[in-house]
Amino acid sequence: MLRRWFALLGWIVWAALWAGCGGVQVTTAPAATASPSPAWTLTPYLTPSPSPTLSSTPPRLPTAAMPSPTPWTYQVQKGDTMLGIALRFGVPLEELKQANPGVDPQFLSVGARLIIPVNADNPAGLPTPTPVPLTVGTPFCAPAVDGSAVCLVTVTNPGPQAVEAVSVWVALENGEARNVEALNDLLPAGSTTVAVARFAPPAPPRPRAAARLLRALPVDEERQQQRYLSVALDETKTTIAVDGRSARVVGEATVNAEQTGQIWVVAVAYDDRGRPVGARRWEAGAPTAGGQTVSFAFTLYSIGPRIARVALSAEAHAAGD
Repeated sequence: MLRRWFALLGWIVWAALWAGCGGVQVTTAPAATASPSPAWTLTPYLTPSPSPTLSSTPPRLPTAAMPSPTPWTYQVQKGDTMLGIALRFGVPLEELKQANPGVDPQFLSVGARLIIPVNADNPAGLPTPTPVPLTVGTPFCAPAVDGSAVCLVTVTNPGPQAVEAVSVWVALENGEARNVEALNDLLPAGSTTVAVARFAPPAPPRPRAAARLLRALPVDEERQQQRYLSVALDETKTTIAVDGRSARVVGEATVNAEQTGQIWVVAVAYDDRGRPVGARRWEAGAPTAGGQTVSFAFTLYSIGPRIARVALSAEAHAAGD
């Protein structure tokens, strides 16, 4: 065993001497130097939002078919005659009879509704899908404490001619829809009115809606003078509550005509962003004689945001209208 160790030691010594004589060239690798850190590029990618966000654009209307516009109608009052109604609306008696073939002109029932052929291009007073073009705003909606929802939408008449019988189709994103009338029956050129749509519970917790004009009938000056009377508002005062959630409106209204008329006063509340947040129509309890003044007082409530201002308008319908 000892001999083997001596032999192995001899081989090691011999190999070392041979390498030192140049038999094998040994090179030493240079010391490694620290290289600069690479410049990493972060590529952004989309991740799901932690919570849903609301878009400022109005929602798409439901796919349900929009209802057809309804014709302009009149409810028969005590003492009305077919001829008197024709004269009041400025339409030919024969056209009125043709538009109501199932009504006996000699025996009008109180409460019955007559179709008024106010459109010369549509003498039968049938629904038309092309109303006078008006500007319809984006509905502003808010939930109510009972689980319902209320939506207010402005309608502006940018044209040179007055219109009446304005109605709007308002639809929530869940498919619920309402056909609602504007608070003002007459919408003169350059004026604005509001339509209010109420949706029964359960309504979406964050109701959003879209709207389309459904009906608006043109009114020439002659017919406007026959159906509507001028009204003057005086001594009006609006007091907004400290919390901005309500406003008290008081004033006086006078019929500027010799005829007797039914007075309406319409109040619309707007927030500081110009959105309609409240609306109410006050109606006199009885027709007002020409030149007579009536006082009004009512409270207007906001559906959510603080009230910044209140706009008032008034109209009077000729007696029996």
